[in-house]
Amino acid sequence: MVSDLARRSGTPTILLIAVLAMLAAVLFSPAVLLWVGRRPGYDWALLGNVGETYGAASAILAALALVGVVSSLVLQARETKAAREQALRALHTDLLKMGIDDPALLECWGPIEDAADTDWFRKHVYANLIVTHWQLMWEVDVLSAPHLEVLADQFFRGQVGRRFWTEARGPRSAAETSRRARRFTAIVDSRYLLAVAAGPAENEPRTVARPTAADQASERKAGESRATVLAIGAALVAAAVIAGRYRRRGGGFRR
Repeated sequence: MVSDLARRSGTPTILLIAVLAMLAAVLFSPAVLLWVGRRPGYDWALLGNVGETYGAASAILAALALVGVVSSLVLQARETKAAREQALRALHTDLLKMGIDDPALLECWGPIEDAADTDWFRKHVYANLIVTHWQLMWEVDVLSAPHLEVLADQFFRGQVGRRFWTEARGPRSAAETSRRARRFTAIVDSRYLLAVAAGPAENEPRTVARPTAADQASERKAGESRATVLAIGAALVAAAVIAGRYRRRGGGFRR
């Protein structure tokens, strides 16, 4: 990311230096011609013809200077737009933070899927802030496509990220108008589909199968059988004890 910033910041600087060098050449060319003309053996008529021919080159240099000025204005306009969008999104982030801190304020944003689940509502808002931050970096060209893919892969390893994008992918795709924004959404959506195809989320709770009616009936019969066997066993043990006592006492019970 640092190298990208250095490359983008260095290009306008090089262009400006080149334009200034060209303008300096145009401004100082008469002095150079005068210095050459003072030397013996030079024909001023020839120099005049060269100067007239140089007029076309001067026009070309002036056109290049104009292109440099226009490019500089375009870059300034892009930076101004990015700064304005960043200020607006910072305000949007502050409003969402107020809702996260005070769940009662979340109702002002309208329901999101299961509106009764306040905990999920807050997680949805926070996940939206994360993706919006990525998109801002993407639009100002400080986030490359490979870096975005890495961030999205990590995001969709968890259950919250997958659930958020399941609910947000449709509205976001419909709301994007610029080509670059649609490209951002397409990259994130492709990583989401790959994550879903790879298997369940790492922190997704496992579902426990509930016993069917047949299983419950079988378990109940097994319990009844075990109870019957225990009762019979207890009766046999009691009979054996009584028989033993009877034999030890000579066939009769002491009163």
